[in-house]
Amino acid sequence: MTNEEIKNKLTKLYDCKEDFTVTMSGKASSRVNGLYKPLTHEIILHNKNFKNDNQLMYTAVHEFTHHVLTTEKGVKTTKAHSGAFWATFYDFLDKAIKEGFYTRNRNSKTQELITQAKDIQKTLVELQKQLGTVLNKLHEVCEEEGERIEDVIESDLQMSRNKAKELQRMAVSDSEFSDEMTKTISSAKDVMLAKKAAEDGKTIEQVKAIAKKTKPVDDDLESPEQLRREKKRLETTIERLNDRLVQVEETLASMSE
Repeated sequence: MTNEEIKNKLTKLYDCKEDFTVTMSGKASSRVNGLYKPLTHEIILHNKNFKNDNQLMYTAVHEFTHHVLTTEKGVKTTKAHSGAFWATFYDFLDKAIKEGFYTRNRNSKTQELITQAKDIQKTLVELQKQLGTVLNKLHEVCEEEGERIEDVIESDLQMSRNKAKELQRMAVSDSEFSDEMTKTISSAKDVMLAKKAAEDGKTIEQVKAIAKKTKPVDDDLESPEQLRREKKRLETTIERLNDRLVQVEETLASMSE
């Protein structure tokens, strides 16, 4: 591919108002595969690093994402690869697949390892749910025996209270996603939309981006299902705020000693 051919493909992902250039360096680099120069709006690709055009286009889309976020969407952060970056990057990568200039064809060895990893991940989820069930029972026993569940969790189990509560919530969830994805879905403003995105194979950051979007509200009365989701969201928020309140009170108390 030529520089112009790469640029033409990238412009199919987003209609940029600010022009940019693509330059293949003709070199290999042990440090980076490519880079974006915000002052000159130039995408540099060290094309000798790549074995095929698919690898090259992955990096080209990566650097193009920097261009779009910097010039078109006004993203200003000291962190170059923020959550917003990765969500936008994978949105562009999904579109590149639809446009036909990037593929996710996994060879047999890679696919075999992916299957193994997914099986292990599924086992881990089941074990985490089992642990959450035990923690729920432990909570009940501590209540009955007058023991502090917080001390048991932090001292005996060497676990943070927030992690314990995550596992306890997983125990009563029917989700088969990882704990990280389950947490992302549960914090979404539209849980069903986030869950659908996860089922469609979206990444954590893509689902997080979807989770931040507010669903338009009808003037009609809310449905029971909407109210149940809102109740769950409020309960989760209150629980987190209560945890934070306890932490602040403990910190203030220690400062006054």
